[in-house]
Formats: sequence, structure tokens, C-alpha cells
Amino acid sequence: MGWATWAGIGVGSSRTDVLTSGQTLARDRSLEGYQPQFDGLRALAVLTVMVDHFSADVPNFPLPDWIHLGATGVRLFLVLSGYFITASLRRARDRMDAGELSAGKTMAAFYWRRFLRIGPAYLVFAAIALLLDLGAIRHNWAWVFTGTVNWLIAWNDQWPLAISHLWSICVQEQFYLFWPLLILLVPRKWMLSAIIAVAFAGVAFRIGCVIFSVPIIARWVLPFGSLDSLAAGAALGWCGGRLRASRGGWVLAWLCLSMLTVAAVLRNGDPTKLKSVLVEPLEAGAFVILVARTATGFDGNIARFLSNAGLVFAGRISYGLYIYHILVAMVVNRWLPSQMRFLITIPSLRLVVFGIVTLFVAALSWRLLEQPINRLRAEKTRQALGPIPDGSWEPKGVTRSSRAPRLGNELGAWS
Repeated sequence: MGWATWAGIGVGSSRTDVLTSGQTLARDRSLEGYQPQFDGLRALAVLTVMVDHFSADVPNFPLPDWIHLGATGVRLFLVLSGYFITASLRRARDRMDAGELSAGKTMAAFYWRRFLRIGPAYLVFAAIALLLDLGAIRHNWAWVFTGTVNWLIAWNDQWPLAISHLWSICVQEQFYLFWPLLILLVPRKWMLSAIIAVAFAGVAFRIGCVIFSVPIIARWVLPFGSLDSLAAGAALGWCGGRLRASRGGWVLAWLCLSMLTVAAVLRNGDPTKLKSVLVEPLEAGAFVILVARTATGFDGNIARFLSNAGLVFAGRISYGLYIYHILVAMVVNRWLPSQMRFLITIPSLRLVVFGIVTLFVAALSWRLLEQPINRLRAEKTRQALGPIPDGSWEPKGVTRSSRAPRLGNELGAWS
């Protein structure tokens, strides 16, 4: 096997490369498996965003304003997304190099799967918001349905009601448009350098924004400003990095906490200063360490916490929690009877009410919409790519009884 076919173009590959690819693939198969602690991380990320949004108009509740829960949660999502997507594409690349797949089929399957994972709940949210005429969606429906809400926000330099939270989903989907081309087509010897270059491009973009006084919102929502976070997770996913338990674990914990603290201080500083561009790399660096440790699995109390059934379930439906939580808040605020409005005027009760209703809506969406579509995309993947070794491409939520191998955490921040 001396040739691997990429997009119909023959690319030379030595026997050593093929053997290495086969060894890597075998190692990945032995390491793959559902890690519930990742769902715990997803849950923590989405819950911080929800708490931040549901209490935005209450100063210093539930934490001091200098702690930006929502921003930190989104950063964790971006790192997780880069990690899982790149790990999945790397496994596909290994199968390509071993002659099991072609680049064309792999990319077609990738884009189709991403649409089936993100699109249905996104479109349901948009349809309901349009039907109820919530916020600014009727004036900006074209931006919503083309997945470019982040560009709308940057253009107008303001957050449109009902749809502003879609910016991070749009950023990830725009990233996914070109990322498979890099991971599947760039020669392996240049891959890590290319990923690092993408990360530096994100930092360079924010430096340019500071120098040329680009509005702060644009720095945050345009896809270029998230490249370093996505690439940080991607570098870990490409290298298969894992951190095992050791006596020096407290040093890493202290390092992560220190990086997050410095990032929080810088975020509350002057955004026109160049040092403000370090916020995202510091957070991304801390979360790369956290993700690498989670890949191995925590022990003790941390393991029990991240693997808690309630937290794992919230992580499983985290995409629905994110996509619907603003919708829930606006609908409840509009239709709640006046005699019951104390439930949303008291901050602590508001968190409980909005949280419970969002959980119910997201669970319903998961059960009736997302799980059936997961089964569909699993079947379509088998038809397109043939037998799949050890479930390398199978989504979570498809059981053995349906003859779809189950694998948990590999298709993105929301898999």
C-alpha cells in the first residue's frame, strides 16, 4: 500500500507511514470509549452560561461581576470543540492513510454529520422564535438561517435580542467549514506546526484589533478571535494528549487556577491595552490541561462529581440547554401571569424557574428530535463509509440494540 488518495489526487506515502498510521489507529481504538466526565465538563460550561444570562441584570449575583461566568463557559466549549473534532478527524485521517477511506467521502460525511447534529435544534429554535416574534429575529432572519449571526453582531456592534447567543454556534460552524481540509489534506509532518500557526493567527487578529481600535464586540464574536481557543484544543486532539494522575497534580491545579485568575483580572482591565489579548490564551491553556486530565479520568471526589448522573445528563443535553435557554427566558417572561411574576423578579427563584423549564425543554428536544436524528446520521455514516471499526464515528445516544457501536465524546463540544 504505497499510495493514499486525497480528493482524487495521489499522494506518495511510504510503507513506514502506513505502518505508523496503522499503529496509531490501533492505539486509538484501544483508548476510545465513552468518558462520562466529559459530559460533566459540558454541563459545567453550559450551566455557567445559563446562570450568567439569567442573572445579567442583577449586580454581583450569584458571583461578583468581575467573574464572567458566561465568557469562561464559552471558552471551555471552544476548547472542547477543537479537541473532539480534531481527534475525530485524526482517526479518519488514520483510516485514509491505511487505505480504508477516501478524503472525499470523509469530508462529505463530516459536513453532513455536523448539519444533522447542529441544524435540527437550531432550526426548531429559529422557527419558534419567528412564530412568536421574539426579539430581533424577524428583522434578522437571513443572518440566523445562514449561520452568520456573529457577523451581524460585529457589523452592528450590539447584541440583538433572542438571537445573540447563537454567535458561538456560528463561530464553531464557520470553523468546521475549513478545518477538515487542514486535518485531512496537510502533510502529517507539518500538521502540528499548522495548528500552532492557526492559534497564533487568533492572537494576531486580536492584537490588530487593539492597534486599529476595532470594537470590542467584534474581537469577541468574529471567528478569527476564537482561533487560538479552537486550535489549542485541536493541538491536544491531534497529539492525543492525556495527563495521568500523579503526586504533582496539585501543581497543575494551582497552575490552572492561576491562569484563570489572571485572565479574569485582565478581562476587567482596559480592553484597549495589548495585554488584554492574553485573556483567551490563558483561559484556553487552563482548559487544555483540564481536558487532557479529563481524557484520562479523574479519581476520587472530582470523579464522583463530574460523573454524577444529573450532571452527566445535563452534559448530554447541553446543546439543547444552550440553544433554548434564551427562548425559555423570553417566553416565560412574556406569558407568566402577573400574580406569579415574583417567581422571576426574585433572582434566586428566577434561576430555579428558568433552569427547570430549560431543562425540560432541552430533555424533550433530546428525546424527540436529537436522538432519532443521531440514529439517522449513524445509519447514513455506515452507508457512506462502510463498516466502522470500534464505532470510531458513531454518536452518543445510539445503543447496541440498534446495532450502532456506542462512543461518547468525539464529535465536537456538542456530540
